[in-house]
Amino acid sequence: MGPAKGSITWYAINFGPDGLPQRLVDAFEEEHPDISVTYQAAPNNTDTMRATLTTEISGGSGSIDVYNGDVVWPSQFGSAQLAMPLDAHLPDDFWDRFPKERADVALHDGEHLAAPLYVDTGFLFYRADLLEKHDLPVPETWEELADTAARLQRAGDVRYGYVAQWANYEGLTVNWTELSAAAGGHSVNDGAAAIDSPENRRVLDFMRGLLDEGVAPAAMTSFQEQQSLQTFVEGEAAFHRNWSYAWSEANTPESPIAGKVGVSALPAFEGEDRPGPSGTGGWNLMINPHSDAIGAGLAFIEWMTGPTAQRMLAESSVLPAVGEVLNDRELQRDNPTLAAAARVPLVSRPSDSPRYAQVSNGIFTNINGSLAGSVPPDSALRAAQHDIGKALKGRAL
Repeated sequence: MGPAKGSITWYAINFGPDGLPQRLVDAFEEEHPDISVTYQAAPNNTDTMRATLTTEISGGSGSIDVYNGDVVWPSQFGSAQLAMPLDAHLPDDFWDRFPKERADVALHDGEHLAAPLYVDTGFLFYRADLLEKHDLPVPETWEELADTAARLQRAGDVRYGYVAQWANYEGLTVNWTELSAAAGGHSVNDGAAAIDSPENRRVLDFMRGLLDEGVAPAAMTSFQEQQSLQTFVEGEAAFHRNWSYAWSEANTPESPIAGKVGVSALPAFEGEDRPGPSGTGGWNLMINPHSDAIGAGLAFIEWMTGPTAQRMLAESSVLPAVGEVLNDRELQRDNPTLAAAARVPLVSRPSDSPRYAQVSNGIFTNINGSLAGSVPPDSALRAAQHDIGKALKGRAL
């Protein structure tokens, strides 16, 4: 078989610094003159993107050839036959380039449905200059963070203490999973709903407390990544939870806080193991089974998970999925998030069920309802327990 030819459409959110997906495409085309790639930007909201792909692919459309898939999609997409199993089409040693646990996240029923493209880890970004000004340490517990944030607000240094992603969408499930694990809680345990627990009540009370006390802005119940990052970069907040790319965004030449930012693992709750865990994030590459350019799609995947593309990711503050590049000492020196990622404990969302989308919906709608003030915490956790239980049993919500 000769080298692959053809044209493919790659559908992905605009990840990393502006223009990174197109730069990757340009570098790929230079090395593969017989393949042309059209980059099509997907909606930045993973739930909207999932809905679009499900409609397109289940309808038999081949207009998208390769797409980025969220790390939580393999079970859902595999059971619905929305992604082509890759093992028969790639060399046996292909998976050795990834850390085993990262490659395993792409499995469904023993087959790889996706190739890891980049990893993502949640970090605490903070105003190092303000902590230094007041001679304060980087908080290691959430309680300490709330106190430190309030102190910086009282001093008039910042308008808000803490910003994160608490809108009614998948990002809240990630934030919730991290906070819950940091208190010793779970949303699903041994295949059963476990969200209605004293540990999770402590977490929800804490989150509501940040809003009630004005440490977090009231609008945070509608913040996704972009709104929370913008608030932090504009100098309005002391602490910010986000993915690794926030480091490069906070340090662009235009950023008012460039050079004033620190990064650390997320806090734990008092009395629990430190540091707190980060949600496992990141995106995979998946192939539409209806594509008529599968050879070109596979060549694209092979290159995107190879050294050139993976180093381009690392140099753009996107955490590479390939072990060799992730652990490159030189790259780590230039980017503290790379070095920090190697030390952060990870917690996965409960995504090994084909019904994960419904499980997550049960988490974020109920938690967001309580944060927005419309539902008392105990009622919200009871409702979430009910919705998650129903989803796991495979009944419609």
